Amino acid sequence: MTKKKLIIIIAVVVVIAVMAFFALKKENKNLIEVQTEAVKRGNIVHKVTASGRVQPIVEVNVSADVAGRVVKLDVEEGDFVRKGQFLAQLDSTAYAANVDRAKQALASAEASMKFARLERNQQYELFNKKLVSELVYQSTESRYQQALSGVEQSRAALTQALDNFNKTIIVAPMSGTITRLNKEEGEIALGSAFSRDIIMSVADLSEMEILIDVNENDVVDVALGDTAEIEIDALPDTTFYGIVTEIAHSANLLNTGSMDQVTNFKVKVKMLDVPTEIRPGMSAAVDVRTDINQGVLSVPIQSVTMRKPHEIAEKKSTEAPPTDSLANDDFQNEPVEVVFVVVDDNKGGKKVEKRAVKTGITGEKEFEILAGVSEGEMVVSGPYKAISRELDDSTEVKITKRKRFNPNQKESK
Repeated sequence: MTKKKLIIIIAVVVVIAVMAFFALKKENKNLIEVQTEAVKRGNIVHKVTASGRVQPIVEVNVSADVAGRVVKLDVEEGDFVRKGQFLAQLDSTAYAANVDRAKQALASAEASMKFARLERNQQYELFNKKLVSELVYQSTESRYQQALSGVEQSRAALTQALDNFNKTIIVAPMSGTITRLNKEEGEIALGSAFSRDIIMSVADLSEMEILIDVNENDVVDVALGDTAEIEIDALPDTTFYGIVTEIAHSANLLNTGSMDQVTNFKVKVKMLDVPTEIRPGMSAAVDVRTDINQGVLSVPIQSVTMRKPHEIAEKKSTEAPPTDSLANDDFQNEPVEVVFVVVDDNKGGKKVEKRAVKTGITGEKEFEILAGVSEGEMVVSGPYKAISRELDDSTEVKITKRKRFNPNQKESK
């Protein structure tokens, strides 16, 4: 072989290699780039997430039963008090005067009653001796009964006056901490049975709960006794635990009558461990564990998308459908959940296989898979655009690593 022929052969090989390289590069360039994750077996915890505020389990609002000016406050906000301990004193001048007036009225009524009794007894003796008529005697008996009634009324008035007088002294209804103080010395407390003027609040801070708003779509999954993870905004990087103790039976409507109407239900979660730093009213986020499935298959949430049954390769058929199935076309065309499983193609590359799956509960980042895939299979996990619109059965793909955001990298124009 001459040197000239050898050069020609080498040149031809190089040209073919270059053409093959660019053809392969062009072909790879047209492939859809995807990221994948393996179908795993593990535990999935379904959680209902809601937000709310910290509050004491037991809190009593202390208000005045009678109106009066606050002349003495013996506590400050944050003080711990015992049940029955003196808290405040209202001006009792008018109520003390009412007590004295009621006492004098009772004394007068008792004196009148004694006189009426003597008169009745006298007339009774004269009546027995036929010296006075029955009418005279009965009139004295009536006056005596009226005097007795007057005594009872005066005693009741004195009891009421004493009760009102005693109510000017306000004592602690329970042992706890003064969490709110609404009055100062010199201010008027409006006492009424129909409208409470709260002077202060006493709460037991050793037992706290979180009052959360749970959406109507999630509250059906919550049950009494469910465990919960609690994060308090004021105490970051710390997780507390609790249990559901109460679920409201009536809804709380927000933005009623508008397009943005929201229906929530109040749920109480008792904290199992109460830190000393916690205060009523603090914001909290709660994850209620409503279901736990162990040793189940799962795929990333973003791997599951919706397709109509006639679009799924496994459902395609060249045979004409049975006549009795035509009535169920609407039902059969309802979208179903699918994933894209990555398999080898006959060219040494990769392609996806569209599979219908049956999902179970939802975890924080994954779906439980009841049927459709096997452990260890690779499913497409991104990007979202490819999963939702671009991928189809037998679409050739190129597997890449997930791109991480680099804040220092400038956007290319």
